[in-house]
Amino acid sequence: MTRQRTLVVQIESVAIEDGQIVPPSLGDVIEFPLRFVEQPATDADTVTIRALLEASALDPIFQYTGHDLPRRWEWNGLLRGDGWTASWRGFRPLTGQVELTGRFYGVMGYDTPTRVRGRVTRVQLVSARYRRPPDSHGWSIVPGHRTFRDIETAPGFFGNDMFMRDDLFELDRGVGVLVDLDLDDVPPVPARPTIVPGDVSASGEMLWVLDSQLPIAVSIDSDHVAHEHVLPGQIGHSRHLWATPTGCWVGGNDGLYRCVIGEAPRKLSDHPVHAGAVMGEHFLACPSGTMWSLHTQDHEPIAVEVPDGYVASIAVDGESFVVLAEQRHTDAASTYRLIRVNVSGDVTVGPELPTMQGFPRPFLAGSPLRVFRRSVAVVVLPDLTYGTVEKLGGDVFRGGQVGAFVWIIGHPPDGTSRTGWWPLPGPVEYERTRQFWLFTLLDAGTLEPVKSTPMFATDPAVTIDHRGTVWVIGSGVQSIPSESMQWPDDLDVVALLDESRRQ
Repeated sequence: MTRQRTLVVQIESVAIEDGQIVPPSLGDVIEFPLRFVEQPATDADTVTIRALLEASALDPIFQYTGHDLPRRWEWNGLLRGDGWTASWRGFRPLTGQVELTGRFYGVMGYDTPTRVRGRVTRVQLVSARYRRPPDSHGWSIVPGHRTFRDIETAPGFFGNDMFMRDDLFELDRGVGVLVDLDLDDVPPVPARPTIVPGDVSASGEMLWVLDSQLPIAVSIDSDHVAHEHVLPGQIGHSRHLWATPTGCWVGGNDGLYRCVIGEAPRKLSDHPVHAGAVMGEHFLACPSGTMWSLHTQDHEPIAVEVPDGYVASIAVDGESFVVLAEQRHTDAASTYRLIRVNVSGDVTVGPELPTMQGFPRPFLAGSPLRVFRRSVAVVVLPDLTYGTVEKLGGDVFRGGQVGAFVWIIGHPPDGTSRTGWWPLPGPVEYERTRQFWLFTLLDAGTLEPVKSTPMFATDPAVTIDHRGTVWVIGSGVQSIPSESMQWPDDLDVVALLDESRRQ
């Protein structure tokens, strides 16, 4: 008889509050992203594991390690254990079979492809002690005061209200949950659907949907008739999709593809393409490096030479593309500049822009065109410099351009913060048992909120069709309802594709 495989994992509060991981309950089968963090063997609750470490091909990062501590090089990779995979970061280069001491963490999945799946056999609330001096508003964790309490279900929210009280100088607050997982007592993994949507784009009457890992695109016409387009590409790559009136462009790690209705998809280039934008039949492809390309359906691509940099955002402005390019420096700082490309391939490079502090990465949208970052929007002038600064009603985490709107993603308000109920018009009752994100359309000119929709996606793909329907990749392919604060409507692409295959 083989031993029972178990794993003890600490799930961070932010991963639950942001909706990445459903609050664990006793008896539930859950699956989530996993990370292993090395800790000294003298620390409490550590385990020693043996696993296969596949080192990442990415360069190490010169990482900050703490206040007043020197920076160190940090390597990363993928750990493969018995029934689990976990991301790894460490300050010494390793590969092959390794023995490591530390803790498993359930984390946000945006930067790790790892997963663990098991049945929850125990849930403990993990609390830490916080303290602040009487003359300060800054709280810090008191070492050596982690406590554990058995519960049946993890909370959906861990609460920050007590941090706002001026009469408290020490408190215990939940920082996550510790779960015991049985990796064997789980049902078989369900068969993968015929398509798992990873991107969506619309043009005219055609909606295009791209699989998240398979080289498959599906076109769906106004009668909801689907047609499958199989790319001559590799399995396992995520790709992006840009629809035009006659077809679509598809780009990813393995190159650039073109799909046209009634023709077999073809591969045009081996150069990776992760960023781009369309204007009518014109497609600007922005691979890494100093050479972009401008494509149309019936002509050879035009080479577009630009300064080296990372493409942070692209928008269409009048009769040209505008790209916000990031220049990353060895001291971990970043600078930005704007680049304009017209449909003839002519390039105008703007000056280095003043630094916009904070997280997340800025994006382009609006009419007039603006650069958005957190709670600020800055107008882009014709000479690609900054103009008027506009203050938004609250913080924005993600966003972009879609038709005559600016779409944004943020936390749903509850009326207690400094931003009140923005972007909602006032108090709204909604279900809070599971954290969702709030998707909002702003008027592209005035930046006034038009309507908001709850969804379980932090960075959705967004497009708009000829009828003005906004489509997103949330929990599958979904359309935004006309009435505010209604859940998105689902489009069953799997059923449409299966019907197409049967015929």
